[in-house]
Amino acid sequence: MSTQPSLIKRLFRFVASFLNTTRKVIVNLVFFAVLAIVIVALSGDELEPVPDGGALVLRLDGILVEQKRPLDPMELITGQGNDRPKEILMSDLLLAINEAANDDRISGIVLKPGKMSGGLAKLEEVGQALEQFKESGKPVIAQAGWLDQGNYFLASFADEIQLNPGGVVSIDGFGMYRVYYKEALEKLKVNTHLFRVGKYKSFAESYTRNDMSDEAKEANQAVLTDLWGSYVGTVASNRDLDAAQFSPTLATLNANLEAVGGDMAKLALTQGLVDELKTDIEMREELIERFGTQPDDEHAIKAIGLSGYLAHVRPMLEAQGENQIAIIVAKGTILNGDQPAGTIGGISTSRLLREAREDDKVKAVVLRVDSGGGSAYASEQIRQEVLALQAAGKPVVASMGSVAASGGYWISANADRIFAQPTTITGSIGIIGLITTFEESAAALGIHADGVGTTEMAGLSVLRPLPDGFKHLVQQSLNKGYQDFIQLVSTARNLPLEQVDEIAQGRIWSGKAALENGLVDEMGELDDAIETAANLAQLEAYDTRVIGPKLSPEQEMLQQFFGAAGTYLPEVEVPQWQQVLNALTAPLEAQLKLDDPNHRYLLCLECAPLS
Repeated sequence: MSTQPSLIKRLFRFVASFLNTTRKVIVNLVFFAVLAIVIVALSGDELEPVPDGGALVLRLDGILVEQKRPLDPMELITGQGNDRPKEILMSDLLLAINEAANDDRISGIVLKPGKMSGGLAKLEEVGQALEQFKESGKPVIAQAGWLDQGNYFLASFADEIQLNPGGVVSIDGFGMYRVYYKEALEKLKVNTHLFRVGKYKSFAESYTRNDMSDEAKEANQAVLTDLWGSYVGTVASNRDLDAAQFSPTLATLNANLEAVGGDMAKLALTQGLVDELKTDIEMREELIERFGTQPDDEHAIKAIGLSGYLAHVRPMLEAQGENQIAIIVAKGTILNGDQPAGTIGGISTSRLLREAREDDKVKAVVLRVDSGGGSAYASEQIRQEVLALQAAGKPVVASMGSVAASGGYWISANADRIFAQPTTITGSIGIIGLITTFEESAAALGIHADGVGTTEMAGLSVLRPLPDGFKHLVQQSLNKGYQDFIQLVSTARNLPLEQVDEIAQGRIWSGKAALENGLVDEMGELDDAIETAANLAQLEAYDTRVIGPKLSPEQEMLQQFFGAAGTYLPEVEVPQWQQVLNALTAPLEAQLKLDDPNHRYLLCLECAPLS
């Protein structure tokens, strides 16, 4: 037998490995060189001092997250990732606000809302932190040129809202609209095979319909009504306004705008949405008058930003006590195997739970869930680790963030106590299977799949029709999966199976409704969950400790650099055509990431716009 093909293969493998290694070396050399230059240029040798009597300025431009995603050094160097929204870590923001309340050096907080998002539940938690800050007697001032409804919700917690005369307050209400591909897929001769249990499980409707089903409309409208009621109630209370004015008809809105000569900023002022109209120059002058100027620069406001302040107050050491409450974040889509931070992995997240179980210092765990679900198999792996923690005598409390639905609920269901917020999206207790085949598309291009096999299953392919017998197998498996899901919830929540089946069916619920139907135990934030975990573990004194993915030295430097230098990096304007394309393809890209070995998914796609 000739060895020439084997030698050629080895040669090609060696060349590929050499080129790949060389590429990595060059990339890292460039990366660390650029990083070193920028850090030296921006940060200097000493920490930025906290000015005595100054303001903490929170420039909230980005997406609020429970856990940051890893950063790609090449994206930072080339600027390819600059169009991604910056990430603001919730724990960092809450820490800064809470510490500033008791810091005599800080005389007030200035909110500078930008392009901020992250879900109403997260904004609510930040708002409550601002309320507690105001109890110290220090003011919160919001200054902006443009406020959408998310930014305005947070700004409403301020003592005073200042708006640029050329600005606008845009409060549009909540909606849930999706793109539907059925007709396009038919024209492309793509066959989508949907298997589901639960009449509200609308995950795959985008691929099988041209519009939203009546069942999905019913469920989605109920959730939106709850969320909108919470939004309006909070803002109206904060601003002492009539809740009815937040839902005007277009005719009323036009009449109100006409009365102020078409001036959107003046409309916001006359409606009581803001307190003053000030130019950016006037806003700056007011801050100087209120807080003073820096000792070494009479033109600089006496203030410090979020990243500069965090460098002073962020705990530098992990909890050292013998009694610890571990906080484990489960954020993002649930996928199989090892996954990076910002995504839940069946293996990687289970490993974090196991670390807490095997650490004798950890007496209880708070599982912070912010996920619309994903792989059924990976979800069950994580749930098994929750059960193992409880079997080891360690209470587990689930704290739901913006979303804890479908697989996110699966991993929460067995917790000793479940906390949610009124605007949390949860439920979606159902299961779907989705298999796409391209036999007709391929045939139209003259491509055909044929052959022989020892069994019917051996011939399964995306380029061949799915046998009816196989479809029946999948549906049977999903039926079993659904029964497992509702039985799990019935047992964990001590609810009759029939009652769980009625509130399941793949339907989403607001946190407020979930409390009423027994899916969660209490309304509360992360701190409430931590306190309850301590009570369950019978701890009078304890330390809290976050157990998360270990960052590489490169990632630690990247996160530090990106937090400090984010405002210096150029913004990339995303073309409108690309924004439209991204909106059309995002659901398809999300589907491609799903990797359940049995094609069974506990996923709430309709939750995404609300998270």
